[in-house]
Amino acid sequence: MERAKKTIVENKMFKKGDTVAVACSGGIDSMCLLHFLHANKKELGINVVAVNIDHQIRENSSNDSDFVANFCKENGITCYKFKVDALALAKEKKLGTEEAARIARYKIFDSLIKKNLADKIAIAHHQSDQAETILLNIFRGTGLKGASGMETMQGNYVRPLLNTSKVEIENYAKDNNLEHVEDQTNKDDTYSRNFIRNQVLPLIKTKWKNIEKNLINFANVCKQDDEYILSTISFDDILIEKNSVRIPLYKFVANDAVQNRLLRYAFAKLGLSKDIEKRHLKIIRDLVATGENGSKINLPNNLKASLDYDELMLYVPKQKKEFVPKDFKTGKTVFENFVVNIKKTNKFDLQAENTHIIDANKLPSDVKWRVRQTGDVFAKFGSGEKKLKDYFIDKKIPNLQRDQIPLLASGNEIYCVLCYEISDKVKTTKDTKKVYVIDYKKTNKF
Repeated sequence: MERAKKTIVENKMFKKGDTVAVACSGGIDSMCLLHFLHANKKELGINVVAVNIDHQIRENSSNDSDFVANFCKENGITCYKFKVDALALAKEKKLGTEEAARIARYKIFDSLIKKNLADKIAIAHHQSDQAETILLNIFRGTGLKGASGMETMQGNYVRPLLNTSKVEIENYAKDNNLEHVEDQTNKDDTYSRNFIRNQVLPLIKTKWKNIEKNLINFANVCKQDDEYILSTISFDDILIEKNSVRIPLYKFVANDAVQNRLLRYAFAKLGLSKDIEKRHLKIIRDLVATGENGSKINLPNNLKASLDYDELMLYVPKQKKEFVPKDFKTGKTVFENFVVNIKKTNKFDLQAENTHIIDANKLPSDVKWRVRQTGDVFAKFGSGEKKLKDYFIDKKIPNLQRDQIPLLASGNEIYCVLCYEISDKVKTTKDTKKVYVIDYKKTNKF
């Protein structure tokens, strides 16, 4: 395990006092990693725990979990055991079993970190896994990023064995009399990775024996080139929000290599890089080049891309909540994205910020707060009545926001577009006696 030690030291993988949770399935790779880190925890200055996840893909999968738990008990290692139904998740989300299992697994890993039960998650990927990943990414049509393979360190996730060969791991298990279990699904070539491991790489090795090392050398070159290109690109003017990323359209005057990296940066910020391939990047570039305002396309992982005026917007649509109309009344009214306070008075300041002033005598008695409907009209100050849709277009309000804006309406007549403007029909004049003062405060970003 000298290569593993070197990888840990050179990458400054752990800080003194870190609790490292080893993702342990019971297979030879993860058992060796768990044993090695536990045996060297004093030297490395870390605490070591194990995390085992039973994906329930096989009938006897619980036996593997029991094997890991027993090993941990015998060696004084804390073991966190979990069960997930990967097959049910795959069916519910319409995913492959591999992907569903991965999503469930990483959700558990993330929860351990959030609950301060672990500082790092150690994964037992090794040199052969790296070669398989590189090939898999190339077959999927990746760019330099995917061809660079897995990172040794990626946030809280670490791979101490990434530079260690399978033979070295097997020798370590033999030298330390380490038992392990065999996952029978590793022989199922319907899984893409297994097909590469069991069919593709052995065939290539009959012609090129050093294929794994050559692939990793190729990946290192790709990584260097990719990092250089990234260093020449500015991402400062890309707006990152909770469920969306906005890229100014002027960024797309650059060549395709730069455009692709802008898009991959956006996907990474959304946490949705998985399954984004070269063809998806081209589809988005074509949208920017030829699409009209409001044009949309669908992408993997429920991701959408749309043109909103001078921006490309990548987003995951929020599940629409039915907006229940609310009475117009003095006092406090709470919406999903706003808190509104209304008072009726004869004293007011027309220059006040985050405030609408409405002539109380001009406002119909049956007005309610609601969101937009077909046929809505609005009389903008000094420009006559127009369709509310046209008003939104004139104000360059993004499509995604339009269904979230509270409107003060009577029938199809809109008297206030909260946060934007009141209707010309309820504006104050020198004859105004009483007004409604509508103070609003945003509680969330759109």
